[in-house]
Amino acid sequence: MTTIQMVATDLDGTLLNSHLQISEKNKLALQRLKRSGVHVVLCTGRPFNGMVHLIDEIGLDGSDYTVSYNGSLVQTCDGKTILHSASLSPMDFYHISKFFAKYGLGVHAMSMDKMYTYNSSIHPLTIRESYLGSLPITVLADKHYVSEPIIKLMAVGEPKQLDKAIAVFAQVFGNLFSLNKSEAFYLEIMQKGDNKAKALKILLDKLQLSSDNLMAFGNNNNDLEMIRLAKVGVAVDNAITSLKQESDYITESNDKDGVAVFLDNYCA
Repeated sequence: MTTIQMVATDLDGTLLNSHLQISEKNKLALQRLKRSGVHVVLCTGRPFNGMVHLIDEIGLDGSDYTVSYNGSLVQTCDGKTILHSASLSPMDFYHISKFFAKYGLGVHAMSMDKMYTYNSSIHPLTIRESYLGSLPITVLADKHYVSEPIIKLMAVGEPKQLDKAIAVFAQVFGNLFSLNKSEAFYLEIMQKGDNKAKALKILLDKLQLSSDNLMAFGNNNNDLEMIRLAKVGVAVDNAITSLKQESDYITESNDKDGVAVFLDNYCA
């Protein structure tokens, strides 16, 4: 581990098991890294509020950093110092919601501590994201707009309908956003250029490190850029095929402590 000074790990499907919990083995492995002076970075599509309990469990603090909203928010683990935060237009949120509604899909916006939707019948996947992210939902009336900075948008729903909408999205909205299908039923709509790799570059520069000092763990499409960036890119065994093909190593699955297993072997 002499050259690896930062370890970034995705949460859902990677560090967390199928019950959305961090195992004792994974937790202890990250705690050992922190004690040894390696920067541990939780790197997730979740909002910051949805990872605070994990920050506490692992024992990260104000000297550590976190990447949330898929790279659109970079800050210290105590939330006191923000290095990067996206700001999407409330008007764009309105028009994007109207667009996806034609396909029967839900859309929600995430601010720092709230979630908004124009769907009066709140989509079940929006409710799920509200629960995971610990963000209360506000339903907006037609032509009412969010009055605080929007960090990320998400379109959610049936995968085939989502794919149909994605196929024509650029024709309607141009190349103004970064899109990432983080699950078959989730489309992340972010500020142009935002992703986990860009966020990690911000942290590496801040800490006077380079990608040669980075190890990253992931499982899905939204982890591809950071796997490519890292000197050591690791896919868990349950990862999608394209991520495995881009990775340097494949470890055990998220339900078999894949992160800890790889770290234990790599450091041996």
